[in-house]
Amino acid sequence: MSEFRPIKLAVVAENSLQQHRLRSAIEDFGCEVVSLSPQTLELKGFDNDVSAWLVDLRDDDALLDAFLELDQPILLGFESAPSKQDRGYPKWEKNLYAKIKQLLGSDLIQAQTSLKAIEEQAQNKPAQALTLPANIQALKEGEHAKHVWVIGSSLGGPEAVKEFLDALPKGLPVAFIYGQHIDAQFVPVLAQVLARHAHFKLSVAQGGDSLRAGEVLIVPADREAKFSEDGVLRLLPTPWPGPYGPSVDQLILNTHAVFPNAGVLLFSGMGNDGAEAVQSLKEFNVPVWAQSSETCASSAMPDACRETGAVEFTGSPQEMAKRLVESIQQLEAQVN
Repeated sequence: MSEFRPIKLAVVAENSLQQHRLRSAIEDFGCEVVSLSPQTLELKGFDNDVSAWLVDLRDDDALLDAFLELDQPILLGFESAPSKQDRGYPKWEKNLYAKIKQLLGSDLIQAQTSLKAIEEQAQNKPAQALTLPANIQALKEGEHAKHVWVIGSSLGGPEAVKEFLDALPKGLPVAFIYGQHIDAQFVPVLAQVLARHAHFKLSVAQGGDSLRAGEVLIVPADREAKFSEDGVLRLLPTPWPGPYGPSVDQLILNTHAVFPNAGVLLFSGMGNDGAEAVQSLKEFNVPVWAQSSETCASSAMPDACRETGAVEFTGSPQEMAKRLVESIQQLEAQVN
């Protein structure tokens, strides 16, 4: 399998702040970006090596006629880009990705998680798993989980999630539902790879499944997953809403609707999927943890969630595993 090469896009904007924010967002999608002002473009000319042009100029700008003669696809006109701290930024960035995805006819983020990378991850030897604390009553596999967490990730996610799961002790009374940006045909392979050394049973989510202790359900990339009021999983005949497949935002919201205490774990990835959902759930005090930037293959996704102010803990995958065990230990102590 050939190594993935980033798509090269050109951004032309009159406003330097708009140009900077467009460039930053597009780089979060894993693209190579060439930024040009109208003045620079007139001096340098048009780059025929780019895959597409994103152009934000005045309607009366004389340069617009030249763009109409290019062979590459062109996206004209954009909403003013808010700052990353603005509440509307996650939605703006998601809409931008949807437009680029439609323009190019491909899912840039999904394409960067390859089958080769997933299979190579299976060869890594895990570190020793944590010990189950004495005050945590180990649930048998298949019993209904006391604690539910949503996992979301993209590029580099399988490696990070495997390291996290491998570190968790057997018997931890928790269930995970996992959304990974990946081609739909690779989801079964992902489940096999992540289960190689973990104390958890991993499977592709099916209609009628429930969240049970010691299990990780990986949702399909091409069909939305929701829960009925009694906690039974339903797979809809329709795709996930929005540009991402699966949508981590929607998975978080769908899970929270039935499991209001479910926490959120965000690992390495491109784009900003998950940020809109965790931002909307801040008032419910949902625990949201994110992988540290320096340990990510791509930190755009967890960073976007941190920008919302909703993330309460940041750490490496192993540190997140340790924190989860400690958190459940504290909760169990309160009950007992």
